[in-house]
Amino acid sequence: MQQWQVYTRLTLSLSLYRNPPWLLSAEQSDEFERQYHRQVSLESRIEEQAAAWDMFASEGEVQAALDALNLRVAAQEEWPAQLARSGLDRNGLYRAMAHQVLLEKVLAQVAEQAPGPDEQRVVEWYKAHQGQFIRPEQRQCSHILLTVDEDQPDCQPREVRQRIDEIHARLAEDFGQFPLLAQRHSQCPTALDGGNLGWVSRGLLFESLDKTLFGMTAPGISGVVDSPIGLHILYYRDIRPASTLPPDEAIASIRRQFREKLQKQHQRVWLKGLRP
Repeated sequence: MQQWQVYTRLTLSLSLYRNPPWLLSAEQSDEFERQYHRQVSLESRIEEQAAAWDMFASEGEVQAALDALNLRVAAQEEWPAQLARSGLDRNGLYRAMAHQVLLEKVLAQVAEQAPGPDEQRVVEWYKAHQGQFIRPEQRQCSHILLTVDEDQPDCQPREVRQRIDEIHARLAEDFGQFPLLAQRHSQCPTALDGGNLGWVSRGLLFESLDKTLFGMTAPGISGVVDSPIGLHILYYRDIRPASTLPPDEAIASIRRQFREKLQKQHQRVWLKGLRP
């Protein structure tokens, strides 16, 4: 069994039953095996198409996929044990992520082949639903993240807290240093862009970060904030109050939604053609 098949087996079981394969009931296992073999067959055919199109997963793309995965599972304490029980070490997970990147690239290429939306229908839909296009309050912000991991000697809670307190003290003197300190110290991929998170609406961040950001009454830096993945400092930079979207933005949003729907339909038809 290839490493990506091991990963698919684990994640499919978690997705369908919220349990790893070894905790499924006999009845669940029978149905799971059928679905798993169908999924492996489909992913194998997609991988063959990637080879036919001379696609490959670059090291940077795989690392980005690994970083995104780590953020998604950071709060799931059982994840490392599930990987170990499945036989996936760091190298195996890297190969599994390379496979996932290839799948996404093939599907993205297929999506690009879909026809575009009808412009007249887009405009008519906007005219019939203008009242729906309200942009919620958004705040422009950046953050610095130091991860906490008791299994790593340099990520122990006390040491991480000391480091982020030192960073916070420097920012309290001059928060204009924020982008530079984010680039130097933050352990989030956004560090490459000075910690920039862009314009954020309520409900998109971890609850503690969301509450802190939208509780700030003026631009500036927050205190140190705990989240499931570590300790943060937020830099609230600007606010965009709730407002009605301008027609060109609303129409662009509708066009984008219509295009995404057409692309998904095109992908489904293409995937159906791959099945034996």
